[in-house]
Amino acid sequence: MRVLLLLCALLTSTAAGVTLAATLLAAGQYAQAYDAARAAGSDLDASDAALAEALYHAADPHVWLERAVTAGRAATRAAPNDAHAHLTLGTALCSQAARGGFTLGAYQLSRACRGEYERSLILNPGLAEARAALARWHSGAWVKAGVIGGGRPDTARTLAAHAQAQTPDSVRVLVQVGLVAVDLHDVAWARRVLQHALGLTATDAQERDLQAVARAALARLE
Repeated sequence: MRVLLLLCALLTSTAAGVTLAATLLAAGQYAQAYDAARAAGSDLDASDAALAEALYHAADPHVWLERAVTAGRAATRAAPNDAHAHLTLGTALCSQAARGGFTLGAYQLSRACRGEYERSLILNPGLAEARAALARWHSGAWVKAGVIGGGRPDTARTLAAHAQAQTPDSVRVLVQVGLVAVDLHDVAWARRVLQHALGLTATDAQERDLQAVARAALARLE
């Protein structure tokens, strides 16, 4: 009985920690969400939080990207069939690659990122966010290095259009699609999609931060 009570207490404490991490993440307290997720033993939540801190808050995202990748790898090892875990890890790897310039290490990170996005879609073909992320990989690789980078603009356009059709009112998807359109120099498409993303009601801090990205991208189109 004592062992059972201890187990129940441990499970309750873990669940409370995961709930706290999710609450902090939704509120935009990304660093605190990371700490809460780590304390609760939730690698996926820790990776999500560290990635958000790196992308939206950190003055120097290097440490936070390292944390996002480390937690993301742990999450994919623990749950290899979790499409969200592969999507998050892929985005962390792509973010590291973007900071690496034109180096072999950055190229390897970029290829690993693409592999995670493709794995995410294999696991969940209906995950529009992963499809939009893979579209952005193709457009970004094309812009950065052309054919050498491995990105295909036609593939980027097809994936992005499909993701938009799947979830036409998702801030997370539409901002990615809009950035693909920017990469492809399709100003009309970019403006239309990004304006729609800004007209939607954000459901959490990450969506508000993404809308700020959309606002900045629109300003550059003027």
